[in-house]
Amino acid sequence: MYIANIPLSQNTTIKQTDTIAFALDRMEDFQFHLLPVVDGDNYLGYITQNDLLNALDDQFTVATIHLRTDPIYVMASQHPYDAIRLMTAYHMDILPVLDEHNNFRGLLTSLELIKTISVLQSLNDVGAIIVLEIGAHDFSLSKIAHLVEVENCQILNCSTQAVLENATIQVTIKVDQSNIANLLSSFARQNYKVMASFNTLQEFDDLEDRYKQLMNYINI
Repeated sequence: MYIANIPLSQNTTIKQTDTIAFALDRMEDFQFHLLPVVDGDNYLGYITQNDLLNALDDQFTVATIHLRTDPIYVMASQHPYDAIRLMTAYHMDILPVLDEHNNFRGLLTSLELIKTISVLQSLNDVGAIIVLEIGAHDFSLSKIAHLVEVENCQILNCSTQAVLENATIQVTIKVDQSNIANLLSSFARQNYKVMASFNTLQEFDDLEDRYKQLMNYINI
């Protein structure tokens, strides 16, 4: 998966010969707080809404404003995770996307990025989520995968987070089944601490019970 595979917002650029008023209108239309500035297809930099609002006259051209040329963009050949890192580091919700020739390919929005990550990590697939706490020296992904497979489940995605305070690793896995009672017991037998579980069959049963109770109450 490359950033080039993600739908990008097109026709979102302005030129240095455009007026500041035109650029502000474009920002309002797109609901963006910045816009890329291009010369043909060549990416020059970007301007922010504050840059435009601070101009002395909105009939001046964009060329009268100092362009921001910070390397806050991603290449079309990069992985979506790289875009997450940049958006997080710079508190951005959109990123210019360039090709290997510095040509502007489009704007990547946080919404399209979230949609892509949800597909990459199988977040839209049915299944339970399990959070384990494991000693840093006891962590073995192959062992976890073996336990999951023994219980006729498959791992859809897995993420880890080191907890430095107690030298453990918090492991979050999503499996393709909701009935995971046996799997949770298997983890417990291996001294894996189950911190939480979500979207389990028990939760669905509880939700159905609450729905029935509500309907009975309404019918009284």
